[in-house]
Amino acid sequence: MSGVFANGLEISGKAVGAKTIAALPDVCFTPPENPATPPGVPIPYPSFGFASDTEQGTGTVTIGGKTVNIKNKSDLTKTSGTEAGCAAKKGVVTSKNTGKEFFKSWSPDVKFDGEPVIRMSDLATNNHASDPPNAPPWPHIAGVNPATASCAEILGALNLRLHRHEDSPCEPEDRLGKTNKDTFEQSDHIVQTACFTEGRDGPPIPTAGPKAKYDINKAPCVCLKDASKRETQHGEKSATQRQSKRDWVAKKKNDASWQPTYKDAREDNLDAMKDALDPQINDGPNGEEHPAVGCLRTACDDYFKEELGMTDDTPVKIPHKSYPAPAVPSGAPVS
Repeated sequence: MSGVFANGLEISGKAVGAKTIAALPDVCFTPPENPATPPGVPIPYPSFGFASDTEQGTGTVTIGGKTVNIKNKSDLTKTSGTEAGCAAKKGVVTSKNTGKEFFKSWSPDVKFDGEPVIRMSDLATNNHASDPPNAPPWPHIAGVNPATASCAEILGALNLRLHRHEDSPCEPEDRLGKTNKDTFEQSDHIVQTACFTEGRDGPPIPTAGPKAKYDINKAPCVCLKDASKRETQHGEKSATQRQSKRDWVAKKKNDASWQPTYKDAREDNLDAMKDALDPQINDGPNGEEHPAVGCLRTACDDYFKEELGMTDDTPVKIPHKSYPAPAVPSGAPVS
């Protein structure tokens, strides 16, 4: 880590270990080229870019003695991962493989040489000849300084709009005109509602709040791209939640006295959120947790612990109709 930050997010430059990891899909035509597949076989590749390949950066301000990435000037000279897509046509959009990486977002207020700097989590597009790119926008990954970055800055940089369900800023689905099939969102509860209610829309379970009862409308949420399809953000999170439920059911069958806790629900759902947003809030190369995950955990604890009075050890419900809600322990307060 360079130790140089803007808005609490590490600045990208030639001497910085920043990278764009596995931007998908970067579709390139791949041999064989034959009568059955004249231009080759279109294969979606993961595309990678490394800040060490920076060109056209700052001239007067440097990090580690080398140029820094800035808006509308810098690019990475090459990307990798698409080398096998080497049929004559190469990229389906750009007719390139291993083309340049361009930056598409930047700091709103920190500038070097008069231009906004590129930071951790700013978006980049890969495998360019010019515009448009051959791969979709993908976050550029570097470090975060949690000592100076607020959760609002960290989540805002990732476009994670934290809110109570009743205050949703998410783009609703146009169910009649179907004009926003690719952009509509769901106000998704960070921790699955079914862990705290009797059924999908039922009343809160007895353990969900000695100080105040769980309220679906006040629980913390973020906006996720919504659809039932697995490849959407909401679809990925739901798939991980279903696997977590299966794991809980297996534990319960093996030990009838076992009951999941609020901590179990929170951590499993944070893992599901990582899957939904992959690779935006993945762990770092040395296993360090992304600060955004800590921010989401704090938001959950602010509601479930501070407002409702739950603890890490408070029992919650297995989200399955065959398993009843846990009873309030003897002597425990009930709201």
